[in-house]
Amino acid sequence: MPEDNAAADNEATVLQPHGREQQVKMEILDMIHGGKDPFAIIYHVAKWLEKVSDEPGYAQYVEDQLKAVYGLALQHVRPMQEELAEVEARLERIKKAYASDDFTEEEHLRIGFAIEHHEKDIARLKRLIHEAEVNHTSQDIEV
Repeated sequence: MPEDNAAADNEATVLQPHGREQQVKMEILDMIHGGKDPFAIIYHVAKWLEKVSDEPGYAQYVEDQLKAVYGLALQHVRPMQEELAEVEARLERIKKAYASDDFTEEEHLRIGFAIEHHEKDIARLKRLIHEAEVNHTSQDIEV
């Protein structure tokens, strides 16, 4: 019987995946060697963790936290630029909807409020980006 347990232990070791971690490690090094943005590397790892942990939404949560903490709080330019691009793209879609005759007058009023809010958000992000660039906020990683 002890031999059966040893065989089972060996089988489990053989069946255990060992290439996934190596693959993501190589992808991280490739991104570093390619000069990729540190935030992109963190997001890449978060997407991998989301997949292997079967936890939908984890990568999006990490991305939102990066933008909030490193972008808005610590004023790193890159996360704020990404946020700005998303808000600008969303504004364009909202403006197209506003131009449509498919909505009631009340819905057009609400869409108009959304346009106004997005325009204010864009102005705020542009101001924050400019301030961060002027203040030369570093993207150095401190350990």
